[in-house]
Amino acid sequence: MKFQLETSEHNLISHYGAGSLAVNGREYRSNLLITHDAVLENWVDGEITALTEQSFRPLFELPEESRPEIVLLGTGENHVFPSMELLVTLKRRGLTVEVMNTRAACRTYSVLVSEYRSVAAALFQIPPSSHGD
Repeated sequence: MKFQLETSEHNLISHYGAGSLAVNGREYRSNLLITHDAVLENWVDGEITALTEQSFRPLFELPEESRPEIVLLGTGENHVFPSMELLVTLKRRGLTVEVMNTRAACRTYSVLVSEYRSVAAALFQIPPSSHGD
């Protein structure tokens, strides 16, 4: 699915689909961590099971007033929960994580950014063999 890029001071997801995500018109083929002013490529290697507390370190390193109020975790083609222990740990550290498939996370990110909400998206790529872009 393609979106029309709007003028914004925040990073906008301009395209998402199987094997590719674009932010502000720039295409990426790795897992991404997107904040309002940064895009971290190769955010985490592997599958959802590779996630640890350290995976979210770039968000913990932000000044508290700059941390997102919500982190959208896009888990690829399917909605897959990370360990409950990880979600509890992240909550204790001040990160609220909403888990959904990557397509839903991209759509939700766009809506929240348009509402000027403080949001980050932690996105696993949708495998290139997936259909239904």
